[in-house]
Amino acid sequence: MEHEAWIRRCLQLARNGAGLTAPNPMVGALLVQGDRILAEGWHRAHGGPHAEVECLNAFGQRPVPTDAVMYVSLEPCSHTGLTPPCADLLIARDMRTVVVGCEDPNPHVAGRGIGRLRDAGIRVVADVLREECRWVNRRFITAMERQRPYVMLKWARSADGFLDRHPREQRGVQRISSFPADVLVHRWRSEEQAILVGSRTVVNDDPELTVRHVAGRQPLRVVLDRRGITPADARVYNGNSPTLLFTGAPRPDVQVDQVRLPEGQEPLSSLLDELHRRNIRSLLVEGGGELLGHFLRQGLWDEARVIEGQPVFLQGTPAPSVHGLPARAFNVGGDRIRLYARGQHPAPEWPW
Repeated sequence: MEHEAWIRRCLQLARNGAGLTAPNPMVGALLVQGDRILAEGWHRAHGGPHAEVECLNAFGQRPVPTDAVMYVSLEPCSHTGLTPPCADLLIARDMRTVVVGCEDPNPHVAGRGIGRLRDAGIRVVADVLREECRWVNRRFITAMERQRPYVMLKWARSADGFLDRHPREQRGVQRISSFPADVLVHRWRSEEQAILVGSRTVVNDDPELTVRHVAGRQPLRVVLDRRGITPADARVYNGNSPTLLFTGAPRPDVQVDQVRLPEGQEPLSSLLDELHRRNIRSLLVEGGGELLGHFLRQGLWDEARVIEGQPVFLQGTPAPSVHGLPARAFNVGGDRIRLYARGQHPAPEWPW
């Protein structure tokens, strides 16, 4: 129980890196002596010092007490990437005990960090709150284990179950959610590496797909437009943030990065493969109905976030539904938000 309490603190620290560390995982670390925290740290940004380094830097260069314990939410790395191996640092600082939340599935690590510590005579306690630690890093872990981004589906539906109202009177977003819910959606955007819409959404809604209501990193905007029907002056192509276009034929009238889709193949697998090749760990899919339906029917999703707004549309595009999964629900600005996780159980607290 004592180990679990300290690992929970590591997870709190790790979440400080939400939206900043990808494609690396979020990690928190503590140096504890008895019932006292001597230092703590977390991985703040991709390319920066890892959590263990931040923690020991905060502690300083004085000798680590022999009865101190290093707690870390993810296995210390054992390879040289943008930074040196953290396992070697713990050995050099003469750590005697290390407690690890879960193993790092990265093929460059995958138990080697723990093995290196044990070979050096360090006592390692592993798999403390393993599932909670994996949940916090579900994006990174999915990419490592399934070779694709973690896919989150998001849609807003009217009180009577529609994504939009028909007939449409003009091009533009038809508001369903409240402003507080919109702020939450922008926070979601800031925490993911990429955001995807289909061609029909670009034609109908002309979204910009940027983070505006909160501070945070801008996601890569991704458009799936096999038939080349999206207008060249669409806001998603405005250059305010990077855009990646998946298309059936090159679009010389659109000045963004483009990937040509193979003819006759289902596009979603090709799209996810290309994003994975680009080290995109997470993808937020914001619709519309046809695109969301393809992800749902093919089982190419991990999480769904559904906003149930108050407007009544009477007729329009029916909203998708998630069958057979329990939902965690809460209210924001008068809207009901339901969260679904596929193939796994959500942690006791969602990270917002």
